[in-house]
Amino acid sequence: MSKVRRVMLLGMLVTLIVLTVGTMVWVNAADKTIQLKVVIGPDTPDNKAQNQATLERIKRFEKANPGVKCIPVPFTYTSRQEFFIKQAAHAAPDVLDVWATECELLVSKKWIVPLDSYLKKWDKYDWHLPNSFDPFRLKGKIYGVPFSGYVKHVIYNKQMFKDKGVPEPSINWTWDDFINAAVKTTDKEKGIAGFAAMTKGSEGGWALTDLIYQAGGEIETYKNGKYSAAFASPEAISALQFLKDMKWKYDVLPANWSNGWVDVYNVFGSGKAAIVFDADWGRNVAINGQGMDPKNVGVALMPKGNGPKGRQMGVQGGRFYVINAFCPAKSRDAAWKWLTFELWDQGNITGLLNEAEEARKNKQYRAQFEYFPLKPSSPFYKEWANAFAKNSDVLLSWGSEEFLSLLPKTAHTEPPIEAQYVYGQVLSPIVQEVLSNKNADPAKLLKDAAAKFQKDYLDKVKE
Repeated sequence: MSKVRRVMLLGMLVTLIVLTVGTMVWVNAADKTIQLKVVIGPDTPDNKAQNQATLERIKRFEKANPGVKCIPVPFTYTSRQEFFIKQAAHAAPDVLDVWATECELLVSKKWIVPLDSYLKKWDKYDWHLPNSFDPFRLKGKIYGVPFSGYVKHVIYNKQMFKDKGVPEPSINWTWDDFINAAVKTTDKEKGIAGFAAMTKGSEGGWALTDLIYQAGGEIETYKNGKYSAAFASPEAISALQFLKDMKWKYDVLPANWSNGWVDVYNVFGSGKAAIVFDADWGRNVAINGQGMDPKNVGVALMPKGNGPKGRQMGVQGGRFYVINAFCPAKSRDAAWKWLTFELWDQGNITGLLNEAEEARKNKQYRAQFEYFPLKPSSPFYKEWANAFAKNSDVLLSWGSEEFLSLLPKTAHTEPPIEAQYVYGQVLSPIVQEVLSNKNADPAKLLKDAAAKFQKDYLDKVKE
């Protein structure tokens, strides 16, 4: 190649680079809008009012934050597999709400970012209960903000209890009382079960954990720097036997007993079960999805398990807001603003009132049981209570003062290590086995599973 030709080509290359860079600068300068992917619920009838409220919140946020454009992404963190797929495709929202059990997993995969620098400047940080951040506190850093919580408890059909002459649960009822109520409200000829249990998917193990806690057992214990699988204890075995007896001894479960989270509330709402366990949103399915009369939904604490260690206890969990690590660094300030927008302030109340109006328009209800991670003295509580009092036709609340004061005392946190794996892969298959096989041995199933989980997981945990 001649020298002249080399100079000409070099000149053309320089010109091309200049033009390209100039174009890139022009594009960036012309479009400074930050696009933020935010969660909206699935497009289902029972979510209509909630989704409309989210869209209205987006409008208010964009007005308050010029230069930020919110892109609604239909998503609910109901299974890890679905989230993994979205995350791998970089299609998951920038701000997520996730289960209280997910901190270790998400941090280990470097999928969420620490929020300490934001929390130090947040004026509502001190409103929270001291331990409310603990599920998302890892190695001295906080990765999530609690926004909803739950303590599992019983909901029951008051009309069905009345029709069968069954006393409504007392504040300190027991497993014996529970089974007595379930037996008396069961009507096999009409296809009515006394109790609809969650028995498949992660929900199956989640529900068995309630019974293990009630019997006085544990799922995992920690001592001298070591975690141990504890679900082969005599208490845990008695809990699994109690569940097995519901099928084979008392016959109080639905004929189709293999039900997940949504399933049991559809069964309950359609009048085919008298009792289910709930945490927060389940009754929404029964009321808005199945048309159940809210006045027929009663609440009770979990029953006390049998044996010397028996206690009234239910799983305590909830959901946390986190910022996706795939959210571009330049967008994270906007993500934090969205995460805390209208959280525990007048805007949050406005959102609630909008939900009430939308529910009223759609002839539905806001049927959630509230369990806040806030101190009772926080300014938010009074305004929230006032909003409920003024909109009691569509904003539903449950529980006597005694029930509400005692509920936190029945709370038991979720297993700290691989809780979702324990629920779905370890305990749920055991639940399926004892309900499908009359000769299944609860003790052997739990002991074998505990030994395997200990070897495969807990022995490898380094503190």
